[in-house]
Amino acid sequence: MGSDQPDRLPTGGTRPPRRRENWQTVLYASFAAQLISMIGFNSSIPFVPLFLQKDLNVHDVGQAGLWSGIMVTASFLTMAAFSPIWGALSDRYGRKSMVLRSILGGVVVVGLMAFTQDVWFMLVLRIMQGALTGTVTANIALVASITPKEKMGYALGLMQTSVFVGASIGPLVGGILSDLTDYRVTFIITAVILTFAALIVVFLVHEDFTPVKPDPTRQQLSLGQRFKAAFMSKEFMALVIILALVQFSSSIIAPVLALFIKVLNGGGSEGVATLAGLELAITGVTSAFSAVVAGRLSDKYGHRQILIISALAAALLYIPQALVGNVWELLILRGLMGLCFGGIIPSANALIAQMIPEGRKGSAFGVVSSVSSLGSASGPLIGAVIAAAISTRAVFLLTGFTLLMAALWIKTSLPRTAVQAAPGPAAEEVRSPGSAL
Repeated sequence: MGSDQPDRLPTGGTRPPRRRENWQTVLYASFAAQLISMIGFNSSIPFVPLFLQKDLNVHDVGQAGLWSGIMVTASFLTMAAFSPIWGALSDRYGRKSMVLRSILGGVVVVGLMAFTQDVWFMLVLRIMQGALTGTVTANIALVASITPKEKMGYALGLMQTSVFVGASIGPLVGGILSDLTDYRVTFIITAVILTFAALIVVFLVHEDFTPVKPDPTRQQLSLGQRFKAAFMSKEFMALVIILALVQFSSSIIAPVLALFIKVLNGGGSEGVATLAGLELAITGVTSAFSAVVAGRLSDKYGHRQILIISALAAALLYIPQALVGNVWELLILRGLMGLCFGGIIPSANALIAQMIPEGRKGSAFGVVSSVSSLGSASGPLIGAVIAAAISTRAVFLLTGFTLLMAALWIKTSLPRTAVQAAPGPAAEEVRSPGSAL
C-alpha cells in the first residue's frame, strides 16, 4: 500500500494502486464504533426474561428463562450460518460496507423489538439479529486489512478491548435504563445508541477499497471450495478452534455458576446472584486490560509465542477452579484466566491476518466468527448437561483439559518458522493453505 504501482498479491492477482489509508484514524474510529455497538447489543441481557413476563405474557418464570435461552442460542446459530457469507461479500464489496450493514441491521431489529407483541415474533427478531449483525467480525476484517503488519497485534488487541469493555458495560447500561424508563423504551434508546455507532463509521472510517483482481492464469475457487480448503489447513483451523474455545470456555459455566457459588457459600442464597455476576465480570475486565498489552507484546516478541503462552496459562488456570474452597479463590483464578484470554484473541487474530492474503481476509474471519458462534451457542447447553450428569466441578475440569489439549495442538500445528510477528520477508510469506481461502 502507498505505492503508485499495482500491488502483486500472493494469490497471483493484482490490486490497483491506492493511497495509504490513515490506519490510526480508522483504528480509533472503529474502536469507538465497536465499543458503542457492544454496549448497545449487550444492553438487553439483564431484562429480556422480565420483558417476556411483563409484556409478552410469558408469566411462568421457568418458561421465561427457557424462551430467553432459546433466543440467545438461535441468534448465535444464525450468526454462525451467515458470518461466512458476509465475510466473502466484504472481500468483494468492501469492509466498511459490511460494518455499516452489521450496525444498521441491529438498529432495525432492536428498534422493532420495542413494538413486538408476541414471543414468537420476538424469537424471529432475535434470529434476524444473528443473521444481520456481526460487528466484531466486520470490524476486525476492516482493521486487519489496513493496519501495518508491525502494528497488527496492537490494533487487534485494542479492538478486542472494545469488545470486552462494551460487553461488560452493556448489561449495566441496559439494567439502569430499563429501571428508569421501560423495557420498550430501552429498546428504542438502544437503537439510537447503535445509530451513533453507524454515524462514526460513516464520517470517520474511510476505506479506499478496490477488490483484488483475480489472476486469469489460476483456477478460481468457488465459495464452497474456499471454505473446504480452509478447513483442510491444519494451521488455520488450529487458530479458529482456539478462538472458538475461548468463547466456549467463557459461556460454558454461565448457567451453573450461581449454583456453584451457592455450594461454596454453604448452601445460602443471599448475595449469590451478585457474586455470580462479579465472577463473570472479572474475566471480561481483566481480558480487556490485557488485550492491548498482549497485542503490543506479540508485535515485539511474536504472535505465536504470546498465543502459546496465553493458551497454556489459561488452561492451567481453568483446572484449579474445580478445587476452590470459597468464592474469593474462584474470583482470583478467573481474573488471572481473563488476563490469558486477553492474550489469546489478538495474537490468534493477528496470525490469521498474517497468513491470509489480501482479498481473502473477510472470508477467513467469517469462518472464525461462524465457528466461534457455535462455541458460544453450545457452551451453556454442554455446561448444564455436564453439571447435571456429573457435577459443577467437573465442568471446570473438562473445560480446562480441553483448553490444555488445544494449547498443545497449537504448539505443534504452528511451526516457528511459518509465522513471524516482525515485518520483513518472513512476515510477507503467505502459506498455501491460507492462499486457497
